[in-house]
Amino acid sequence: MISKNKKILITWASWFVGSNLVRTLIEKWFSNVYIIIRKSTNLWRINDIKNKINISTISLLNKKELDKYINKIKPDIIYHLASSWTSIWENWINELFETNILGTINLINACQRNWFDYFINTWSSSEYWEKKWPMSETDILEPNNDYWITKATASMYVNYIWKKYNLPIYTFRLFSVYWYYEDKKRLIPTLILNYLNNNSPKLSNPNSVRDYIFIEDVINYYLNIDKLQLNYWWIYNIWNWKQYKISEIVDIIKEINKSNINPTYWKTKIKQHEPEKWLANINKTKTTFWIKHHDIHEWLNKTNNWFKNNILIYEK
Repeated sequence: MISKNKKILITWASWFVGSNLVRTLIEKWFSNVYIIIRKSTNLWRINDIKNKINISTISLLNKKELDKYINKIKPDIIYHLASSWTSIWENWINELFETNILGTINLINACQRNWFDYFINTWSSSEYWEKKWPMSETDILEPNNDYWITKATASMYVNYIWKKYNLPIYTFRLFSVYWYYEDKKRLIPTLILNYLNNNSPKLSNPNSVRDYIFIEDVINYYLNIDKLQLNYWWIYNIWNWKQYKISEIVDIIKEINKSNINPTYWKTKIKQHEPEKWLANINKTKTTFWIKHHDIHEWLNKTNNWFKNNILIYEK
């Protein structure tokens, strides 16, 4: 595991994976944790621990201020999680381009001027889009919307810098992570919150598949990046290595809640064509990390219990 003496910088740690990462670092007594957020950010996911971390609202697009900030704190480990999610509105393509591409370029360039141990760039399996086989890190990227196009472009830039300067920069492509503090509109919170309230969830295609992975397993990869020291592969799929249909996830959550309520399928708009396969090739990541994953029933039960104990957060 990484040393607790290291200075750690996390971009947009108030969101999803980042908030769980920063909470885990604080729970494990890491004391030099720095985060960059937007000025307008709602800190509800980390509000109770914000006095234990160093928070800055520097824009990744302000190269001068960003350089000054990085030169000042000199982070040893950078977890880059900043991302714009506005791809459904065409007139926001500039924000997608600026945040996902220019923001990444500016951060890498700023960090490059100081020595660092690890730069972990976090992207997604959606960069691959549809494959008829388990997705491998060497597969061609075929993003199918504006958002994933900008993410894939940033991935290629990271690859270019890694090759040109031989820097310790790595990309984690996360598959379908679900976690504590997840947005209530996403699948797992939607299901759990409905069943906790004895409601029938309104869902889309019951046969949509994803390779789901529990947040605690993902965090274990972030905390064990010291295993990358003697490895020259730069991209790693972070996966569970088994795809599940939405209907299968529903059945497990129904069982956990001892519910007889059935969901209503085909009630929400399907935004895109759904592939028949969404599965990771495990060879590279498993060879490097050997991290034991939670069983799906175990981690869905843990997630369900967390939502039950924190349901008031989602009723505000």
